[in-house]
Order: sequence, then structure tokens, then C-alpha cells
Amino acid sequence: MIRILLYAIFLQTITAVGAVHGPICQWHQDPCTSMAVHWIESSAAAQERPFIVTYRKTGGAEWLNSKVETRPFGRTKHWVYSTDLSGLDPDSRYNFKISQGDRLIGSWFFKTAPKLFKEGMSFVTGGDMYGTRAWLDAMNLRAGKEDPLFALLGGDLAYANGSNGGRWRDWLESWNNCAVAPDGRLIPMVVAIGNHEVKGYQYRPKNAPGREDAPFFYSLFSGKSEGANFTVDFGDYLSLVGVDSGHTANIAAQTQWLGRVLGNRLGIPRQFVCYHRPAWGTGVKGDATDIRREWSPLFEQFKVDCVFENDHHTYKRTHPIVGGERSDKDGILYMGDGSWGVKTRNIPKDWKKRTYLAEAQALRHLIKVTLKKDEFLYEGMTEDGKIFDKTTRPLRRGGADSR
Repeated sequence: MIRILLYAIFLQTITAVGAVHGPICQWHQDPCTSMAVHWIESSAAAQERPFIVTYRKTGGAEWLNSKVETRPFGRTKHWVYSTDLSGLDPDSRYNFKISQGDRLIGSWFFKTAPKLFKEGMSFVTGGDMYGTRAWLDAMNLRAGKEDPLFALLGGDLAYANGSNGGRWRDWLESWNNCAVAPDGRLIPMVVAIGNHEVKGYQYRPKNAPGREDAPFFYSLFSGKSEGANFTVDFGDYLSLVGVDSGHTANIAAQTQWLGRVLGNRLGIPRQFVCYHRPAWGTGVKGDATDIRREWSPLFEQFKVDCVFENDHHTYKRTHPIVGGERSDKDGILYMGDGSWGVKTRNIPKDWKKRTYLAEAQALRHLIKVTLKKDEFLYEGMTEDGKIFDKTTRPLRRGGADSR
């Protein structure tokens, strides 16, 4: 805790001088050999004194320079700075520095993903993050303490509604300060879009607005030039697929793409899907019936291991289900529903009438997923590290072959 407080003081000091918010690390290409780094500069200083990024593999390797790209941060007067580091060694720790001229802004660490599966590797996931700064910081701290390989974030990240850039700057600072592993490395993220990234923040599955209505999301993160959906593959042992659940793209318009990318990854033994609006919720809000109709049959056809949903500000875990009915052998597990750092909604007293539900609680939480050779361990966890729900599921996509 002392280390984090000292680091926060350090960051506030350099922010006051250089108006730098971040950096954060994002995976949108090969996690084994690349890392994208982003930060926001909220003054004109960087236009006069360009940023310099140097990096090296820890252990005495030579410092290398990386190209820094810049773009406007939405419609604000601030700027996003990014560098895409590539050609990195798998399962390796790297140090990177950001400077302006001879002034060091800061020095940070990250680690690339292993090329081959490792028993016990883990990630954390959740969404609906920034209700209050205290709640956001507390859960980000928990995420770091769990020492995950990465975080899969399912939308409604800063609650900026496409218009409040200041909340995004706070969000970057919180992640940079708090989502730090015990060894000091920054936790990289893989990001999906939510309705509160968009102006008007409505759920519009059939007439979603264009990407221009989510200016901060699309100007901050890399790999979003064609939309918010994504695929991120870790070697040949893990695949992540993200879809836009009716925020800047219509649901039905993505079905063909989703079927293709799921079908192309049948040989990968572990596969997860993430999006924002739940198809199988707890009843606090309406369910996304378009997703049930368009996407759930694909999850069942291609044996997705778990689908992570968000948006409803609750915790939920379904039974393994096919068409909404429990099927322990062939069913899809759905987990969510987005209460990382927001006020939770009350669970309906009759929630058990939704027979597909195995558990439902009104708790702020993250979900920790531990990958084992033959199974998955899913744990619902509060900010203080309490595990309030857990379940295991067997590996189904390739038998005991852990790759």
C-alpha cells in the first residue's frame, strides 16, 4: 500500500508538470509478441516537445526507441499518444520509459503472454467500472493484487457518455495507479464497448449510432478502426472474441462475422466471448433477446467455454445452458453482469424462476478465471478479496490437450 501511495504522489507530481494521464497497456494484436501503450496529454506542451518512448527487455538488453503516434482525444483539445511495441519475446518482462526531451515522465513495466499454455494462468473480467472513484480504485487494486495475465473489460468503462473527457482521464489514472501486479508490472487490458461509451447511452440493437457517437472510446484504444468487435489469440491455447452488443453496431449485422471467427478457431482449446448487454440476465432490466436469437446458437454450435456479459450492475452465473435450458454436458456458461465499480441493483426476489440462473447477487465484484489443463475455475470476488461464488467447468474443446 505504501508503494502505491508513493507512486500516486509521484504521478500527481508529473501530471501537474506535464499533464500526462496514464499510461495504460492494451492488447489488440498478438499478446505474446506485442503491447500497445496509450496515454493522454492535456496541455499543448507535447506539441512543442514530442514524447519519446524507449523500451527494453529486463536483464540488461539494449534500449530501443519506439514510434509515437498522436491523435485528438475525441473532440477535446487534448491528445492521445500511443506506441505499438512489436517483435517482443513471449513470456518476458519489459521496462518502458516515456520522456519529453531530457525530462523523464515515468518508467513502467509490463509482461508479454507465454507462447505455450501454463498451468494456473489467470485473468480477471468485469465491466461497468467508474461509478465513484473510490469504488473504481478499490476494484482496480484488487485486480492488480490477483496478479492476472490480463483484464478483459466489458464496457461502460468511464461512464463518460461520449461527452465527458475528464472521466476518461480519471479512469486512466486509476488503472495506472491501482491495477498494478505485486511485481510492479501494469496489467494489460482487452476492451469491449458499452452503452455509456456512446452519446445518449441507449441500447439500440437494430439502429445503433455510428462510431462518431463514441469519440473517446474510438480515439483512445487501438485496433478499433473497423468497429468495436475484436479477436485476440494467445498462441494456440486461448482465444478472446468481443462483440458490440448494440452500441455502435447492430447485433444482427455482426452475426456472420461472429460465426466466421468462432468457426475459424475450433482448434483452439479455450475460447471466451465478451460483450456488454446481457442476453441471460437476472431480471433487473430487459434481456437482449436479439443476442439470444442471433448469437447464442453460435456459442452453442462452436462450444464457447464462457460468455461474459455486463451492464445490469449485478452478479450472475447461469447453469450451462442450451436454448435457455440447463445442459451440463453441452451448455454454455454465462457470467456477469457488470458491477465492477458502480451502485448495484436489487435482485428480484423471484429470480430463481429464471431457471437458467445458478446464482444471483447484488455485489460489486470482478470475476477471476483460472486456466488449468483440464478445466476452468471461475470465482466471483469482492474488492477485499472475498470469494463469494465459484464453479468449475471441464475443458471441452480438444479434450485434455492443453496445447
